[in-house]
Amino acid sequence: MKFVARLVEEDENINVSPYSTFSAGLRVMFQVVLLGLGVYLVLGLLVDFVVPYIPPSWEDALAAPIMEEVSATRKNTDNFKTAEIQQLLDSLADKIENNSRKFKVSVVVEKDINALALPGGHIVIYSELLEQIESENELAMVLAHELGHFVSRDHLRGLGRSFLFFIVANVFLGDSSATKSLMNSSGILQNNYSREQEYAADAFALHLLVKHYGHSGGASDFFTRLAARESLPDLVHYLSTHPASAKRIKAIEQLTANNHYQIGSVKPVFWKSAPQAEATSTSEK
Repeated sequence: MKFVARLVEEDENINVSPYSTFSAGLRVMFQVVLLGLGVYLVLGLLVDFVVPYIPPSWEDALAAPIMEEVSATRKNTDNFKTAEIQQLLDSLADKIENNSRKFKVSVVVEKDINALALPGGHIVIYSELLEQIESENELAMVLAHELGHFVSRDHLRGLGRSFLFFIVANVFLGDSSATKSLMNSSGILQNNYSREQEYAADAFALHLLVKHYGHSGGASDFFTRLAARESLPDLVHYLSTHPASAKRIKAIEQLTANNHYQIGSVKPVFWKSAPQAEATSTSEK
């Protein structure tokens, strides 16, 4: 019997799966994602280790280009009496033990309720947040919260992790337009802290508020108004780095009770045109 060679039909080839190329592509993508995540986590741990040893001079050098970007992209305003806000910040900073760092506040026009702790002791407050402030005590709580991030050096950890994210994205995605859009100032400057860091900064702010005023009046008033406007599902809050305002209020109230802090009257905010002699903290109600 004579052997006759013939081509194997595609559906008869047991050595080649019709889905092998697709499966291999998925495996490669999955491995790349895992590798990128692993690199990011390892570098993040490195950032946490290095941050406590960063000298102030390095931080100040890092601050210069960042603050230039802030000044160039956002219009400053003095409608909220920045000099008086600076005086309040200085008074709070003086009550931090073993503190030699000088802090500077800047107010910028931005339709967002936020404040940022940036390298070099810079605190940037968005005008929309100040529009929502109803007492000096609330402002002091916001400033003290940012000072809490400085004391724990959360601002450097957040900034370092943001840079690492963009570096890893650039390595794995290449010099793409998506990577470039992530590298803009809004992405770099929006330091996202963990919920644990936010709770710790709130606790620090509460203690500093009591040192400054002698009581904790107004500590949770700002969060109380925010909580009344929040309608996001619990899952969204869980995925967010910031705790829900209601949970922050509960934590502040618990700390107030545990430390037997008194709740006193709050002072009027000093940029209002016709402030009353004294306001009442919603914490007292």
